[in-house]
Amino acid sequence: ISTDLFNEFMVENNLYYVAREDLSDIEIDEIFQGAELPEKLNQKLKIYLENVKYPLSVRSSSLLEDARLRPYAGLYSSYMIPNNNTNISIRLDQLSNAIKLVYASTYYQDPKAYSKNVYQPHEEAMAVIVQQLTGTQYGDYFYPSFSGVALSNNFYPFSHMKPSDGVVHIALGMGKTVVDGEKSLRFCPKYPEILPQFSLIDEILNNSQKEFYALKVKGYPEKLNFLENYNLYRRNIIEAENEFPVKSVASTYLPDEHRLVDSWYHKGVKVITFAQILKYNIFPLAGILNDIMQIGRKGMGGPVEIEFSVNLSENKKKKSDFFLLQIRPITEKGERHEIKLNKELEKNIICKSSISLGNGINNTIRDIVYVKPDEFKVEFTKEIADEIGTINSYLVNKKLSYMLIGPGRWGSADRWLGIPVKWRDISGVGVIIELKNKQLNVAQSSGSHFFHNITSLGIDYITVDQEIKEDFFHWERFESAEIKNETKFVRHIQLKKSLYIVIDGLKSESVICMFD
Repeated sequence: ISTDLFNEFMVENNLYYVAREDLSDIEIDEIFQGAELPEKLNQKLKIYLENVKYPLSVRSSSLLEDARLRPYAGLYSSYMIPNNNTNISIRLDQLSNAIKLVYASTYYQDPKAYSKNVYQPHEEAMAVIVQQLTGTQYGDYFYPSFSGVALSNNFYPFSHMKPSDGVVHIALGMGKTVVDGEKSLRFCPKYPEILPQFSLIDEILNNSQKEFYALKVKGYPEKLNFLENYNLYRRNIIEAENEFPVKSVASTYLPDEHRLVDSWYHKGVKVITFAQILKYNIFPLAGILNDIMQIGRKGMGGPVEIEFSVNLSENKKKKSDFFLLQIRPITEKGERHEIKLNKELEKNIICKSSISLGNGINNTIRDIVYVKPDEFKVEFTKEIADEIGTINSYLVNKKLSYMLIGPGRWGSADRWLGIPVKWRDISGVGVIIELKNKQLNVAQSSGSHFFHNITSLGIDYITVDQEIKEDFFHWERFESAEIKNETKFVRHIQLKKSLYIVIDGLKSESVICMFD
């Protein structure tokens, strides 16, 4: 559905005012759903649906979404529809609503906030793609065996991995689990057997995927709930443990022996480990991804991000399917910087990290927004995100870049893994620090769209793991700083002098110095 049709839709319904108004996303959705698509588009969609009966994905395809330098990754909406109602008018209505909501997402608060941080040489242009959804039906639900995101640069290499070996995040079911930063399995395609987050049985049980997303294709309402998980259903692994995808990627936990068996065919709790894929290579995922990343890097002249899904075949005579859903370039900062400290810098170090994303020196940050350690509670992460958003608005209005510090995985859609901020909540951030502690000790989420935008904007992302001997953060140095704003969970302070932040992009190490 071309950008010309989008422009025609906007003009016919007099909708361009939404770009200027300070409307909420929900208000924008209601305005667009009340509008009418061009009649010629409705006619084409009806003809299309008369010939197509499989589930559909309705997603954005914009000019800036895959821009090389500042891609608007994951900022626009995608929707899934079952497309199997016996009444074609109902199917047409569902498809039309999905298209209008993709159009609406052009004017959401997140893209608006993101655009203020970047310069683009041309204006946005929105189109919509309607395509067959990858997956297989299992009972009342439709989903692929697993989906994932692969990046040709590994910003958190482990053991003898190199940054250029890449990193992959995979999850059972729809890819929403991965791109939203929920629990997924992270591995290097060159060394798929090395799984840091799965090094101990307790860690496997804690870090493994417990839920997944699927499209309901039976017993769904005529008026699909597009605003809740984009019409996808969140299912528990337990209710799907007898379905073929779970059988293919699950191991069994034997509590009496406190061990895992790399097979589904035992009595016990099913745990998503992907052992059959990564250890026993029943599907050559790592090899395929290595080849595609190599081809993509060569073709695009630099590092790439790949979105993919896989349908494993239950019929041994039929091959399984790998679907390359999308490939886009990702950006890197320029030349590498080594950490070189003189005596003055050495005595003023307040933070050291051996897991850092970024490269170079930043000496412009005076404002710091942090989650108060003594007040933090996991059950209040949504409230914390709201408070950060309020302080962010103040700093953005003052045109002040700031450092954001807090526990867990920033930008996660799962509030129990971290603070679920969106771009509108942190649009003025310059540096992000993730603290791993006993309450929130989760693996990093470099496969999410949130993380992709951090790398594209060149925002430094520093992880301080208190279990790593060399890593530390000295909170006490902030006690004398001037408090500018304070809420129940969050504090904004301003330093007399700018911090000195240096990141070695080659070694993924960083230090932060603070001067009185």
